[in-house]
Amino acid sequence: MKALLTIAFLMVMTFAFSQPSAKVGGIYTLFPATESALGLKNHTSVLPAIRLKDPLDTSEIVILPKQHSISISPNPDFAAQFDTSLFYRAAAGVSIETLHNNKWYTRTSLSAGWSTREGQNQIHTAFLPLHNRNEFIYTNIRTRIAYTPNHYFHLATGIDNQFFGEGYRSLLQSDQAAPNPFLLMRASIWRLEYGLLYQFYHENALTTRAWKFGTTHFLSYNVTHNWNITAFESVLFQPKDGQFTRVFEVEYLNPIVFFRPQEYSLGSSDNVILGIQTSYRIENHMLYGQLLLDEFVLKEIRERTQWWANKYGVQLGVKGRVGKLAYRLEGNLMRPYTFAHINNGQNGGNQGLPLAHPLGSNFAEILLQADVPITKQLVIQSYGVFQLKGFDDDSVSWGGDIYQSYLDRPKEYDNTIGQGITLRTVRVGCQLLYTLPKWKSSFYLDPQVALQWGDLPRKITPAITIGWRSSLFQERKMF
Repeated sequence: MKALLTIAFLMVMTFAFSQPSAKVGGIYTLFPATESALGLKNHTSVLPAIRLKDPLDTSEIVILPKQHSISISPNPDFAAQFDTSLFYRAAAGVSIETLHNNKWYTRTSLSAGWSTREGQNQIHTAFLPLHNRNEFIYTNIRTRIAYTPNHYFHLATGIDNQFFGEGYRSLLQSDQAAPNPFLLMRASIWRLEYGLLYQFYHENALTTRAWKFGTTHFLSYNVTHNWNITAFESVLFQPKDGQFTRVFEVEYLNPIVFFRPQEYSLGSSDNVILGIQTSYRIENHMLYGQLLLDEFVLKEIRERTQWWANKYGVQLGVKGRVGKLAYRLEGNLMRPYTFAHINNGQNGGNQGLPLAHPLGSNFAEILLQADVPITKQLVIQSYGVFQLKGFDDDSVSWGGDIYQSYLDRPKEYDNTIGQGITLRTVRVGCQLLYTLPKWKSSFYLDPQVALQWGDLPRKITPAITIGWRSSLFQERKMF
């Protein structure tokens, strides 16, 4: 009976529902019509995994005016990359979008393919090695059903990612992890928007699939027409705490309760994360930032002891347009051991990948983007990034791998960003992107060069990538 219920649940969650197409700045993109129908498009800091490609995400959105529509398009993902050797991936699929009565929005995106390098496709839902262990097959299945009964409420469910923030990266949740089943409820009144998000994660063990759960509250407040502040609270927990099996904790279903006091009352070691983000728009420019708090003791911060459990992250950035030029300058940092926990059942990851920034923790990063449209379909996208990252070794956790227990730390104090096996990386590139709006896809040519130095031998790696991919998703490969 339990197995039948599980199968039925997964079948229901597999139905995909989403949004119609929109155009911003002449570059094909998608924007959730559900938010526009709700009048929530000013609350742009909480978006589904479909991301705007225009760096100024808060530009005016033009939604197709049809009340009923259906769209079927190919979902290609072909790429060949040459650096020190040749790597490739090839996938094909289909995407189906529907709109019904301006209340129901659906999307199904299915694709499958193979790759000669696992890292070439991070956001997989299944990645299995073939017999020779040098090639991998993978699937990417995303589903979303969204219902907006009126101007105040919005419901969505499916298998997908969420993205919090205005940045290229997110320190809270991003679209660089594998998609997961979710249930999302949003309500808007006056200048406020409240959201409640339930998520289901798992880690692939050798003999079983270990589930874990997450619950998130967020409250978005438009202080003025140009200024937004959003607060977040999340808890990550596993269904088995010690010898006690509890499935989904009933107390965490409460849409109002504060998680930290509730965690203490349960006597559990669940992972509670707090966050706040803000954005301020000045004409065609936007300043934005995020602050994430995993754990901290104010006394230790004031005394600057670099205590291991002072775990937090900071993001600061600016983006906008100057004439036809779209730009972004962004900085991110994450203290060692942030998102790590005693075991993988409570860390900030899903299927072996971080839920937030792809570097996990113990890093600092500065990135720059500049996009220049040559024609309506041809765009030159230049980028550069500097990263300082501390990696763990096999037996000691220096706070760089969120999947290594923080119990393996070598010291209590004097923990600094970049500790462990320290590597510095500079990567610059210039991508030529040619968009095919009718096919909702793009051809691209991406030459780049990376310089790496630190505790490992210095290395310069030129690379060039050519490919054809769907425009439904935005790759964030600057690492």
